[in-house]
Amino acid sequence: MRRAILVSVIACFVPLSAVAQSRVAATPAMQGPMIVETVHSGFLAAPDFKITELDGRTSGLVGGYAGWVTDDTFFVGGGGYWLANTNRNDPEMAYGGLVVQWLALKSGRVGVGVKGLVGGGEATLSDTISVRVPEIRAPGGRITTPATTVSQRVRFRDRFVIAEPEALLSVRLSKQMRLTAGVGYRFTGSERRGLGGDRLDGTTGSLALQIGGGS
Repeated sequence: MRRAILVSVIACFVPLSAVAQSRVAATPAMQGPMIVETVHSGFLAAPDFKITELDGRTSGLVGGYAGWVTDDTFFVGGGGYWLANTNRNDPEMAYGGLVVQWLALKSGRVGVGVKGLVGGGEATLSDTISVRVPEIRAPGGRITTPATTVSQRVRFRDRFVIAEPEALLSVRLSKQMRLTAGVGYRFTGSERRGLGGDRLDGTTGSLALQIGGGS
């Protein structure tokens, strides 16, 4: 009797086990390929040359910037520039500050982006001042030296703050180098607004070689 009951119980569980196995076999495996992407980050340095308008004339600026680039897209660092003049009577200017850059279309050979510098600097400009010299009279009232105006060319030094936004076009030369060309504008603000003022503002065109960045 006990043997008959045991056989009956086993007979009931066998179909259930088969159904469970068939359901497990019918259930699709929730698995997929794992995608691994390399993040290109690292130190970047770039010598930079600019052609700019300064005080009504075309001048050259040399300098560069360096810092950290993340995912081959965002750059944060510092930079500095100065006028490449050979004549001591020419204007003088040097400035630097925080540099931030964002680059789009990074996977292709050609990319576009924006870059900006915010900081401060110092410039030396020339100006002509006129001084009125009063007449000189003798004791009897006779004018011995008439009044005149004397003009003198002077140079003055001016400190300023600067914001320089720029639009970029970049070409990838290799895994570690990009050539960038940019067009921007230099906005300045100084204490001597009447003397320096917008004489320090001007359009800029730049050409830089970016080296590094972990690409």
